[in-house]
Amino acid sequence: MLVLSTLHTLLAQVLSLPDLHTAILSTPSGQLVCYASDAGRPKDEIRVIVGLSGEIWQEAEGEIGEAGMVDSELGRIVVLGVDEEQQQVEHKAATSEESDYQPLMLLTLNAKDTVDWDELQVKGKALAKHLAKSLSKYRQHLIWPLPKPGTAHLPSPTPVR
Repeated sequence: MLVLSTLHTLLAQVLSLPDLHTAILSTPSGQLVCYASDAGRPKDEIRVIVGLSGEIWQEAEGEIGEAGMVDSELGRIVVLGVDEEQQQVEHKAATSEESDYQPLMLLTLNAKDTVDWDELQVKGKALAKHLAKSLSKYRQHLIWPLPKPGTAHLPSPTPVR
């Protein structure tokens, strides 16, 4: 079972207030799981960053082992996939395309423009690796298969005649 208080504590440990001020754990589909931030940060801004992080991850095409990075009005945003390296390597070996790779979770760090990109990546990769060890136990419950192109996601509301 995922314990949100433990996740919050782990996310809070990476913060360096006031510069590195937000750490977020979300699903690749954009659902907020947990976050840690400075006390004055409105939850609406957190939700905006979660939405942006999904877009940033897709723009980076979910490249295995890479981070998506963007400079925005909200500051610097770094998005990393949370998954064990072995799972990433197995996926890469099984498919010739990396574009359908889906990590267990996304870790997003948000900081002021004064924070170095390398510092954000180092902290993010260390936390993502730590989280992946625990979250990988729940892989079968966390990963949803990607839909096949051209198939309907929901059944038709009316029967076909």
